[in-house]
Amino acid sequence: MRIHLTTFFFLLVFTCFGQDNHNADSLRKAYNTDMGILSGAFAEAYYPNRPEIYSLNEPLFLKKIDSLQQPFMKMVNKYATSFQTVDKNFILNEQRDISYFFDRIILDYPYFHENHTGKKVRLSKSTQSKLNRHLKDFNNPNILASKDFQGYVEAFLRHKSTVEVKKEIYKKSDNKRLQSYLNIIPEYFSNQECKDFWQYHYIYAHMEDWGTKNLNDIVAKFLSTCKNEDYKKTIDSIYTESSNTRKDHLIKTYKTVDGYDLDIHIFLPDTIDKNKKSPVMVYFSGGSWTKGNPEWAFYGCESYAKKGWVGISVEYRLADRHETTPFEAVKDARSAIRWLRMNADAYNIDTTRIVVTGNSAGGHLVLTTALANEWNEESDNLNYSATPNLLLVNAGVYSLYSESSTDWITRDLPDKSLAKKISPIHLLRTGLPPMLIIHGTNDQSVDYASAQTFAAEMEKLGNDFEFHTLEGAPHHIWFDRRFSGKVSELRKAFLKKYGYE
Repeated sequence: MRIHLTTFFFLLVFTCFGQDNHNADSLRKAYNTDMGILSGAFAEAYYPNRPEIYSLNEPLFLKKIDSLQQPFMKMVNKYATSFQTVDKNFILNEQRDISYFFDRIILDYPYFHENHTGKKVRLSKSTQSKLNRHLKDFNNPNILASKDFQGYVEAFLRHKSTVEVKKEIYKKSDNKRLQSYLNIIPEYFSNQECKDFWQYHYIYAHMEDWGTKNLNDIVAKFLSTCKNEDYKKTIDSIYTESSNTRKDHLIKTYKTVDGYDLDIHIFLPDTIDKNKKSPVMVYFSGGSWTKGNPEWAFYGCESYAKKGWVGISVEYRLADRHETTPFEAVKDARSAIRWLRMNADAYNIDTTRIVVTGNSAGGHLVLTTALANEWNEESDNLNYSATPNLLLVNAGVYSLYSESSTDWITRDLPDKSLAKKISPIHLLRTGLPPMLIIHGTNDQSVDYASAQTFAAEMEKLGNDFEFHTLEGAPHHIWFDRRFSGKVSELRKAFLKKYGYE
């Protein structure tokens, strides 16, 4: 049988192509397996020991980081020859990404060294010079997809914006960090594709994590200057959708501070019986006191409003939006509860049935509304109590003192012990309102042991509370499908126990 030359050539190429693909896939599988083992070893050596590593002086720190990086580079070199025949760029990209990953750790050294030692330092000229070589890549659109490159740029811009945001022009802005990012991006990104990418990146993240309040001018400018139609379509869609969610309920200012308003979002029942006051469910969003969006609680507020409650979602000051710390957030949480009591008649609120709920950092704020009696806004009317009638806490934060994960909170305080003023475990007393505390044993963000300690102290004081352990549950128990149902059941039972359901 004769095979036409063209057909033979096609079959030959197809066979070789298939073999190359098979070889490349096999190589990548082996490579990824080996790298997975290395990554596990790195995680065990690095993450639990970060405070000690970042506390080293620069020469010892660099030596330590180099020792952690070398196994990865050796592994890449081991596979270099094999990949040369099937994918020449693979090894080059891997070497680049490994370099960016570890250089980001070095870039963060001054910040975390100060966090862990209290000493301000700068990178040496030689180290900074080595990092500066990456600046040329900032305008290379071909590597924008690299996650390690993105991580490095994010860290770079974070440190630059920390200096930028201290300028007077941001003093009264309620979206300080976003505006500082957008102002410095043109300094480092001249390539239109790269500039569009990073502007989109920060505006998108802001809308997701902090909402769209007072973003009209920023969004309008982006839509008029961006050349990427997909970016524009996405930003416009999210902004429009978010704006629409703010139109179906009441929005009131509960406090004006530092030149901007803080809102309380009010969801009222469809019918109001003036002869029967409504209980209130107040939501404080989580997010490590750095991020948080009142919109995250809108669904919950609507659900309670349908049952005859008044649903409330509170906007409070956040580190990555307002350049504040949890100290300000605690004041805001207490101000919000006072505002509800002061305005109870206007919204048919039963001031004897105010329930507050929060996840993680939001859970911390729930606790401080009842505990942080010495921490109040000067403008607050102290004749109105900030203490709710019932507290619901999911994976809350119980200690803010002597915790390495919260060093950033106290780094600028002359007296670190001031953190005790807003640290729940240090504020416990008798006579607290009933409390529901739910925590998972596998919480990697807030140690389960801290919840146990808090519960033990509550019991010693004879306070009315329930502490429920979710075996094997991670931090985000409120939307983890394996545990969210149980969380919901416990909440309903607790509310019913006190006559709220």
